[in-house]
Amino acid sequence: MDGFISAALSALSIQTDNMAIFWLVAGLSVFSVAVSKSGFGGAMGALAAPLMLTVLPAKTALAVLLPLFLATDFWTVYIWRGYSVKKLLGWMVVMGIIGQILGWMVISYIDDQTLKACIGGLALFMGVRYWYRVYRPAIGKAAAHVKKAMRNRFRERAAIWCTLSGFSSFISLTGGIPVQVYMLPMAMHRFFFVGTLAWYFLLINLAKLPFFLDLELFTTGSLVTSALLLPIIPVGVIFGKWLVRRINDRIFYHIAHFFLIILGLRLVYTSL
Repeated sequence: MDGFISAALSALSIQTDNMAIFWLVAGLSVFSVAVSKSGFGGAMGALAAPLMLTVLPAKTALAVLLPLFLATDFWTVYIWRGYSVKKLLGWMVVMGIIGQILGWMVISYIDDQTLKACIGGLALFMGVRYWYRVYRPAIGKAAAHVKKAMRNRFRERAAIWCTLSGFSSFISLTGGIPVQVYMLPMAMHRFFFVGTLAWYFLLINLAKLPFFLDLELFTTGSLVTSALLLPIIPVGVIFGKWLVRRINDRIFYHIAHFFLIILGLRLVYTSL
């Protein structure tokens, strides 16, 4: 068994001397996904791909992470069952899958670094804008009209942000940022925020499978690595659920926008 695992991992081009660092980074990557999706609506989950890319080639990292994302999605949908806004969810999933089809069509041609830079810049803008409003009460009061407008135009906004989410999710597993740009301005209760995103990511990640198979991204090595990292998921999910139930809405949105800034900086930095 040990020989099979070693042979499978060697196919991922991991050097033996770096195995400890590899498992540490890969473990943190998966833990961030589990905590994020269970309690923070994906706010930290976009750290997973940039972390994994430090120890694996890009396409291999995507192949290793997708089964783990799916396992986390099934778990979090079960935990947050009953907390979803179905009126939003249908439009989000349709637009997200359209974005993934576009990603599948151009994955061989797109410059991933440029995409990361654009999404990172967008995350920075949204995070800074939020904190500016926090420290400018007059702007915060005016934001009530903005929230109402955002809710009324959910179809039009889904066509933009959820399509971009599906596209960037397929290309670089960073679909969380555009969909947060779509949902955060609506200022819904965090339970419905997390529950809606749990269903959204489960459905669009399932939709990736035939495209990944068509592109032959899955290998024995990637699947073995995914299986070895799988036990980390329940620990992260349970911790994330415990944490989110012990903080109020204001702190939750503070945390979500704080990580938008961190993710933005990380993506811009890695793209350069």
